[in-house]
Amino acid sequence: MPTLPNPMETNIEAPRPEAPPYNWPNHDLKNLVLLAPMSPYTRALLRIKFNCPVPDGATTFEQIEAWLATLKPQTPPPPSTHPTPFIPWTNPREQEIERGEYIEVTGKIEGFELRKEYYKQYADVRVPLSIWLQAIMDDDRDDLEQYVADRVRNTSHDYCDSEYYDSGDETSFDIQDDLDELMEQAQQMLEERGLI
Repeated sequence: MPTLPNPMETNIEAPRPEAPPYNWPNHDLKNLVLLAPMSPYTRALLRIKFNCPVPDGATTFEQIEAWLATLKPQTPPPPSTHPTPFIPWTNPREQEIERGEYIEVTGKIEGFELRKEYYKQYADVRVPLSIWLQAIMDDDRDDLEQYVADRVRNTSHDYCDSEYYDSGDETSFDIQDDLDELMEQAQQMLEERGLI
């Protein structure tokens, strides 16, 4: 006849509760890590956001999420008894420019107003490194060119004698600098800052 185990001698381990899932600060960042955990752009954003480089061994979404869960949570400062002074909002790209993290390019627009008045617009535009980073990572200069064109459009028109030009609707935009050379310069500056 089989003997039953003595309940006093049996060690039954209670199941351990699972660690709560990591609470991502926003869904866009989570999706970016999910889709491209090894992208230099993703890793640079995580480094900036959490002020800490992603460990080389964290190569998958799950590993990065587990690493983030080990970081000390960013706690808000205790409420102050003094009234908070009004601090005007500053665009992060403007802050980059103030810190000297930009490369200047010259943009030119020319075209016709009312199909007959020929004009030109020129501007030296300080392009923040974050825009160069996006152009390098995506291998696409459209946003970079759009950023420069938008700022050139805000400058005053220099009207020219239009009888030497054909009238029309065409408007052209051009960056006067060698973009390939500037992309190399931007890549070097980004590497020096550890962003790529």
